[in-house]
Amino acid sequence: MRKMLCEMCGKDAKSLKLVEIEGTTLNVCFECAKFGKQKTTSQVQTQVSVTPQRVIETLEKRERRSKPKDIFEQITEELVDDYAERVRNARIKKGWTPEELGKRINERKTVITKIESGEMTPPEDLIKRLQAALGIKLLEKPTQMVVKKSTSVRPLTLGDLIKTEKKK
Repeated sequence: MRKMLCEMCGKDAKSLKLVEIEGTTLNVCFECAKFGKQKTTSQVQTQVSVTPQRVIETLEKRERRSKPKDIFEQITEELVDDYAERVRNARIKKGWTPEELGKRINERKTVITKIESGEMTPPEDLIKRLQAALGIKLLEKPTQMVVKKSTSVRPLTLGDLIKTEKKK
């Protein structure tokens, strides 16, 4: 049996109707046909034939695009939460003052004190200089959170938009 898919909602259908919806002629299921005016084959002059395979490919592409992206794939390392304490402890362990650390990494004393107090989050280049000078690690891979994907949420279809428009 040949698979017949509604061009509007993507559902499998036993048969399809040729309907004009919002100026576009589509092969739709009976449920979606109520959103447009039925056309006869003589009324359709240059109907672009959309194969069921093409509809399936389009729906698969839409499903791939609508899948949520894992933002943790893009993040390689991030600044640790206790960076201020680590910098201060490492500096004291080496016996340096904030001024001495600042001179070694070519930074002002005020920047060092702000980092150690947690008032300032150091930019990436400064993080690297601090790590090299103090021999500490300030960047670590983030711990991943497990988020359950809801199976009840489906992508928005053209039919959903038309239903919303008809309600107004």
